[in-house]
Amino acid sequence: MLRLPMREAAAAAALVVGLLAAAPLWLGAAEPVTFTTEYLNDPANIELGRKLWGTRCAFCHGRMAYPGKAPRLDPSRYTPEFVYDRVTNGFRGMPSWKHEFNEAERKAIVAYVMSPDFSN
Repeated sequence: MLRLPMREAAAAAALVVGLLAAAPLWLGAAEPVTFTTEYLNDPANIELGRKLWGTRCAFCHGRMAYPGKAPRLDPSRYTPEFVYDRVTNGFRGMPSWKHEFNEAERKAIVAYVMSPDFSN
């Protein structure tokens, strides 16, 4: 059995606690985000999301979300947090976009998908 002096044991315990607290970040889990009505209805956020959708998402989901090689989207069944998680972490054949888009851009895509402007 390895015995550490009190100071080293405390440092080791702090390191383990810190690593466990950071685990969701390096395991790929998204930081929790909150969407306000104001954010989702902001025309600037929706417009940025529309532009970003056209650069990447439309390739699989289609220009207006369908037809494309990806499933048809039905935002009326989704929460903004659900959409953000899928954009950030991917799902099945859909890749994660967290390395392509920063948080603000991923949130803007959510604003567009959840907006009345989004049509499928």
